[in-house]
Amino acid sequence: MIRKLLLLATLYTSQVNAQCDSLVINNDLVISSDALMSGIYVVNGTFTVQSGVTIYVTPYSSNSCGALKIYANNIEIIGNINGDFAGYEGGNGGTAGSTVASLTGHLTALDACTGTGNTGNVSVEGGKAGLSGAGPGAGAAGSNGGDGSGSKQYCGNFGDEAGVVGGSGGAGGGAGGSYGGTGSNGSNGGSGSSSAVTNGMTVESSYPIVGGSGGQGGAAGSTYGTSTGFDIDLGSGGAGAGGGGRSTNTGTQGSKGGNGGGMIFLRAETSLVVTGLISVKGENGLSGGNGGNGDASPGCCSDGCDGCDEKTYSAGSGSGAGSGGGSGGGIYLETLGTANISGVLNAVGGNGGNNGSKGSGVSCTYENLFCSDNSISTGEGTNGGQGGAGSGGRIKVFVPECFDAVVNPITFVEGGNGNGAAEPGTFEFVCGYAGLEEDLFSGVLIYPNPAQHFIKIKWNDLLIQSGNEIEMKIMDMGGREVKKLLIETVLDQTIDVSDLVEGYYILHLQSENSGFNTKLIIQ
Repeated sequence: MIRKLLLLATLYTSQVNAQCDSLVINNDLVISSDALMSGIYVVNGTFTVQSGVTIYVTPYSSNSCGALKIYANNIEIIGNINGDFAGYEGGNGGTAGSTVASLTGHLTALDACTGTGNTGNVSVEGGKAGLSGAGPGAGAAGSNGGDGSGSKQYCGNFGDEAGVVGGSGGAGGGAGGSYGGTGSNGSNGGSGSSSAVTNGMTVESSYPIVGGSGGQGGAAGSTYGTSTGFDIDLGSGGAGAGGGGRSTNTGTQGSKGGNGGGMIFLRAETSLVVTGLISVKGENGLSGGNGGNGDASPGCCSDGCDGCDEKTYSAGSGSGAGSGGGSGGGIYLETLGTANISGVLNAVGGNGGNNGSKGSGVSCTYENLFCSDNSISTGEGTNGGQGGAGSGGRIKVFVPECFDAVVNPITFVEGGNGNGAAEPGTFEFVCGYAGLEEDLFSGVLIYPNPAQHFIKIKWNDLLIQSGNEIEMKIMDMGGREVKKLLIETVLDQTIDVSDLVEGYYILHLQSENSGFNTKLIIQ
């Protein structure tokens, strides 16, 4: 028996992740105080989470697992199992635009006087996109914001001309993670301003004022897994938020995307009781980076009239769009015996993060009795949008017999809200007998079990008299089909299983209106 349990633990480890350790417990395991757990536990007794107690699933970011799998004779979840945000990680946020460039070598013109008798160009860098999330349905990152540019200030012999540099754009926002449904896409980042309103003065026009455009939002990932099969997985992470664009002043970095929900897997041989809370929520996204504010250089012309036309100004830059929310994770509950599942099962997706704040412009007003009055105001950037929302996860409940199970949990599989609502996930309750013919497979024998080279199926009289063909599937514990046959019920059958590796399997028989599941052990 011990060898079989160790084999099962090894099998589960390979299905979850190489970093999910396994442990065999040869008696009951009672969790009586809050605990941090992950990995695979094979309990040759009863696994209990007592009332008022919470198990927190160690997040994937800590040990590359993010899952808790329990295989026990009996399972009683009276307290809580919390796998919120324990799934695949959200992507890091993008950095703010930081560099200043110049085609003409006037890199310091935003902050100081340089080449005052020459025209020149200055450009400021757009915000950088974050990173995509992790996982099969990870939200994709947006794109970088566009650069802003314009002319620096020019001191002329017969008139001075102000310089104006447009603000750069903020990066696009991260998309939400997908699992049971599709997350929503990220929004575009905010654009930098190219606006300058003047009175009584001229703006140098050797290089046009260009406001950088906001980066594009990222695209949501694809759904994965099945709604009815035996597979289950972690939720995927949302992409990071966009960084804010640069002006004279730099903006701020975008925030990290939300983690996906973790995975909780419970399989009981004899009885399964869940009256507490099992939760694998996706994490909310966070805000995009702020856009940098505009400013003005010192006055650069020594002509006795220190007007607004003697400076280089910058306009406000755009803010980054928010990060994506993580998708809900996976909850899998199965018993080969009785069930009382009346607690709360929560696999909702996280919301998309908000945008950062747009960068402001700058103003100057000059009034002098002996010189011409003049003024200028540069515009503010625009705000990016929200990050994409994470989809709902997957909840699956499997019991062998419909009439012998209490299965009425409160379930939540909604997608989050952000740049549009993400799709909900899936909830499936599957009992072994479908339709009205609950006794069709009563008395059918499958032996030997455990088996090595073959199994035999002995049909009941009802199936023999019907002469129907039955579809037989053998699936591994990850829900992958490893053998499929159409077999007649007129004669007892011998099925070759010598090609199957040692381990635990589910054997499923299906007629037109009925189904039957049983565990199969190959030694």
